[in-house]
Amino acid sequence: MHNSFITERMIFRSFEPGDLDDLHRINAEPETSRYVGDGEPLSRDQTRSWIENSRRNVAEQGYGTGAVVLKSTDALIGWAGIARPGDGSEEIIYGLGRDYWGQGLGTELLDGMLLWCRNELKLSETRATVDRRNTASIAMLNHQGFLLEDEAYDGDPDVHLYVLKLSPQG
Repeated sequence: MHNSFITERMIFRSFEPGDLDDLHRINAEPETSRYVGDGEPLSRDQTRSWIENSRRNVAEQGYGTGAVVLKSTDALIGWAGIARPGDGSEEIIYGLGRDYWGQGLGTELLDGMLLWCRNELKLSETRATVDRRNTASIAMLNHQGFLLEDEAYDGDPDVHLYVLKLSPQG
């Protein structure tokens, strides 16, 4: 099992300690962080902890969250992967820095993640939680066949839960 995959324009790989500056720059962008977690930008220390926790999760589970790198420049442009919210489920997460929006990279990343989940990780289901105002992410999930399962996930009327049943593809 590998914590990596490649799309036409991007590489997904595990976080490396040297990713701190680039990931913190993205996590500090208010527009990028507004739909993530509590909607507040992450501090440098929070970003460092995220990288360390992600690396530990990958070491223990074999896969998890990591860096999204643009092939043409080798620049870290976002994050993606599998989060485990603690209830036994596996949830896809993804985000790109503001400079990379509107180029089809989010759709390409989601396509690659779902192939990875289905063919490499052999998951039978994945889910995504998304802020109800994040219309771009909702459109991407709907396009991939995710179904809205809960309009007030965990009691929060701003968070929707989407679920996708995965079937093996050859």
